[in-house]
Amino acid sequence: MASPSGSSDPAADEKVRLQLAIFDVTREADGRSLAEIREMLLAAFARYEVEPPPATWVESVASSAFYGEPYIVDLSAAVAADALAPAPDGDVRERLAARRELQQEKLPADIFPAPSEWNVPVTEAADGSTRTVSLTKWDSGVVLAVAALAAAVVAVIAVRAGTSRRRAAA
Repeated sequence: MASPSGSSDPAADEKVRLQLAIFDVTREADGRSLAEIREMLLAAFARYEVEPPPATWVESVASSAFYGEPYIVDLSAAVAADALAPAPDGDVRERLAARRELQQEKLPADIFPAPSEWNVPVTEAADGSTRTVSLTKWDSGVVLAVAALAAAVVAVIAVRAGTSRRRAAA
């Protein structure tokens, strides 16, 4: 079968084929039993040359189709599948159209702060390190102060609740 997504990633193509199969079955599922929908899904997976997923996954997808809502495998796959064959539900088509618009939108070059503002050493930022970004000393102090204040408030509420219970019991 030809590559439906136009992607060179075989996993992406498989996800699109899964999504197309789910769209097909969801369109035809109205008034059918869960068992019938499961069988329809397995047949659709075979038509789209996709290895059937685990039974619990198929059950979940069948349940969604039973209620008229197509299960979304992956948002990118759903957008690609919707371009090939419209999603069976108008609300889903609208959400996918909005996602398609977002994918086409270009962000301004200066939207993200410079690496020097991330508090990551320049040598690590340049070599693609996956080191976790840390807060500056001042930011860490603020976070700790807010956490301590929250803990104090929770403690006061717990003490007041305990006192109220003791009074009510007496």
